[in-house]
Amino acid sequence: MDRDPNSYKGQNGKVMVIGGSEEYHGAPILCALGAEYTGVDLVYPFIPASHAEAAKTYSLNFLIHAFKKEHLSPKDVKPILELSVGMDAVVIGPGLGRESETAEAIKELLIRLEIPTIVDADALIYTNHLPRVAVLTPHRGEFTRMTGEEPTPDNVQKWAKNMKATILCKAPKDLIADPNSLRVSETGNALMTVGGTGDLLGGMVAGFIAQKLDPMEACFRATHLLGLGAEQLAQTQGSIRALDLARMIPNLLKDHA
Repeated sequence: MDRDPNSYKGQNGKVMVIGGSEEYHGAPILCALGAEYTGVDLVYPFIPASHAEAAKTYSLNFLIHAFKKEHLSPKDVKPILELSVGMDAVVIGPGLGRESETAEAIKELLIRLEIPTIVDADALIYTNHLPRVAVLTPHRGEFTRMTGEEPTPDNVQKWAKNMKATILCKAPKDLIADPNSLRVSETGNALMTVGGTGDLLGGMVAGFIAQKLDPMEACFRATHLLGLGAEQLAQTQGSIRALDLARMIPNLLKDHA
């Protein structure tokens, strides 16, 4: 993506990631790396304090903010909303868990966030109210739990219209729909079933939106590139990790601009 040669730090995207809980520390870190490796200028993980040191080992540039507890709670809503004012996109959900306080906080945030919001993982069941610009990123099972229907192309398109949102349904063939269109991304392989690839993808989508791609194009570009990365790794490796894919993103961007 072209940049204004006169731009300065922060003008090429700022992303916030709201994720993590006592049990899950890797999900928000991988999500934040996905955003960072797309080329955004600044990434702000909002995570449990006990995960901060681990997050710092993966990037010297993360601007880390901590929950009041070891999980997201209503006490975090105000500082998150205050920080969001300066963001270009936010991801909510990776590794948040199912604490009752977390559910309460997610619901309030989805009502009050005013920036493009990627809703993933544990936040996907709280979709009665969504920000004006929202991207939902369920895998097939999450889509069915969310809607009660199978993730066929027609159903994904229908629910995108019903929710006035963009839906990226992760599958061997990724289905991407907004109220007006449907696209299919066919790159990738079964090695991508390992944990963390969906978290990485959510961060990439946020990174591309923060750099001014529209949600449909951001979703297609992220799924297409990540799938290409898995295909390349499969030529030399018998297994992959989400972190392997994350580190490929800068070269994938260069080779498939």
